[in-house]
Amino acid sequence: MKKIIQLTWLVALAFALSIGGMGTGQAAVKEFKDVSKKHPNYNAIQAIQEAGYITGYPDGTFRPSQSISRKHVAKLLDKALNMPAYTGGKVVYKDIPKNHPYYSAIMNLTEAGIFSGGLDGKFNPEAAITRIQMAKVLDLAYDFNMTAYDMFEDVYRNHWGYVHANALASSGVARGDAGKFYPNRPVTRAHYTEFLHRAIQAKKADPSLGKVTKNKAIDLSNRLTNKIEYTLVEGKRQKKTFAQLRPELLKYATLEFVEGNLQEYYPLVCTECDQFLFPFQLRSEFNLRFNFTEPTPNRISVETVEFGDGLAHGGFVGYLFKKVSGTWKMEDYTYEMVGKKNFKLTVDEAKQIIRHDFLSYNDTVDVKYVSKKQATKKDIVTEEKYTYDVYTFTVTTNVDTETVQLDSDSGMYY
Repeated sequence: MKKIIQLTWLVALAFALSIGGMGTGQAAVKEFKDVSKKHPNYNAIQAIQEAGYITGYPDGTFRPSQSISRKHVAKLLDKALNMPAYTGGKVVYKDIPKNHPYYSAIMNLTEAGIFSGGLDGKFNPEAAITRIQMAKVLDLAYDFNMTAYDMFEDVYRNHWGYVHANALASSGVARGDAGKFYPNRPVTRAHYTEFLHRAIQAKKADPSLGKVTKNKAIDLSNRLTNKIEYTLVEGKRQKKTFAQLRPELLKYATLEFVEGNLQEYYPLVCTECDQFLFPFQLRSEFNLRFNFTEPTPNRISVETVEFGDGLAHGGFVGYLFKKVSGTWKMEDYTYEMVGKKNFKLTVDEAKQIIRHDFLSYNDTVDVKYVSKKQATKKDIVTEEKYTYDVYTFTVTTNVDTETVQLDSDSGMYY
């Protein structure tokens, strides 16, 4: 069913692009009066038209700057997905009563998990779809993998759409503008076409639909930890009881994990400090130390690490994900701090860690190995002493040159 929904989204989104007219097959390519060859989205518009998804308006225009309302997209998607008339009879949104002309379409898509309303309990049917709302829709429809994060400076980790924007960025569908995503901007028809074209190309380049890949394992390690952490912190900030939070957490974790690990941790959640249940951000870790297996057809086991920094001591990380009724959820999580058992990083791995991190805020980075020495620490748990290597590097960037040392046991550098 999910595969069908993903494929029909190509038609569904194209419906939204062509309120004035819609082709059903391969369309004759034409030039729109208001879309010149110099238009930044010209190629995408022509490609989507050539595929037969849009025809524009009878007057020969495309109206690229016109936005699309949420109710119209809901109606068009409902038709494209050929959903049966909604019979639930629920009133979920304050502004969508049962006699609303788009009630059935909006409720169908809400039940399918494709659409949702705002925190104020409204659907806002007349409002244009924003960039972050579209990111969510495309992410859910195409099942993109979030393999990178913190891609946009204006979509923070505590933003509800954080995972969706970063999933699109990871897949090359969203690129932003000078590091920004502008999440609240309405989406124009031209931009809709551009996003759709990129989504089609991204799926063509990714033949792994339905398969468990490393990217899917990384996606779950990023996506579910972020969703759970966000829910816990927001719940504590809003002074909710765990019982009130429980239904939301069950979207992302199994019943046993929610009523065990998460319920036990909730009293410790801090809204004003750098304390987190899961590793805050894993970057080069996924490139250097990341393994996943499928112990059963509906489970993914992940083994990775968290390198030490100013907040983390460094440790071995384990995730277990379980597919419940077609949805991946977190089933278990383990964390073991480094000590006598540690990473034993090689010189090459240490070099990659430093280069990866420095490239996040420099244009060019050159890392050269200088020397190695041994040092001793005490295991925090067992209090046993152990020996590890300390590597020294010279790091030259487009800004300056500095000396950096990295501990092979934890990956912490200074």
